[in-house]
Amino acid sequence: MSLTAPTFDNHRISRKITININQHSINVRPVIKGAFKEAANTLTEAYSADTIMGWCIRGLERKKHEEFLYTLFKNMINASSLQSRDFALQVEGCKGVLTWTNNHNGSSWPRALSTAKLARLIGWTSALRAIIKVGPSCDKMRRKVMTDHPQFITIGYVGILPHERHKGYGSALVNHVLNKADEAKHPVYVEAADPNSVKFFEHFGFKVQATVFIANHNELPVALMVRLPTVSGSPERLRIRPGRRDSDNSL
Repeated sequence: MSLTAPTFDNHRISRKITININQHSINVRPVIKGAFKEAANTLTEAYSADTIMGWCIRGLERKKHEEFLYTLFKNMINASSLQSRDFALQVEGCKGVLTWTNNHNGSSWPRALSTAKLARLIGWTSALRAIIKVGPSCDKMRRKVMTDHPQFITIGYVGILPHERHKGYGSALVNHVLNKADEAKHPVYVEAADPNSVKFFEHFGFKVQATVFIANHNELPVALMVRLPTVSGSPERLRIRPGRRDSDNSL
């Protein structure tokens, strides 16, 4: 639906005022290399009960489960920061962490590790289940949903430490990315795997465009959600900083 310029401007001003009032003390900044472990621990705690990840690695003992998540997220944060320093974000000493990208392949977690490395962590059966079932289940529908948007942003993972939730950290991280998206007139895509996540993103203007069931399991739904930019016009270049140098061959 097309909106007039004054509506766009008022909406954006209103949202920025809300951010300034409610989140004035929350400073969003990139995750530096020295904080990769801390950021990975935050995402590990946040996703420890994730249904889809649990389905892929079912049967693993708790310690092995946590080791897998930690290694996965540490590699994902590293890979994100190599693309752009802005693609791995944190607030308040990594109490909250968000990964995002403008890569159309998205931030699907099986791609963060090679099949061999996944297999060493969780066994070949679980590794193949993750790579063959999880990513491809959403890829085809994502391409269909975003077919009219040659340039878009994908939010990968948003994680807040359980005891630090309801303090505005998640909202600050998401709003930071949405401001980047609006400046460049880019839509934003995200996959929400549970009703609470769907409600969270709906608060920012995301709308469910399709629902995919992982490996055709009704108990493993993923909502594909899109938020259009609040400013009309052709997409512009996304203002992001270059990635950090991989001077020590990464992790």
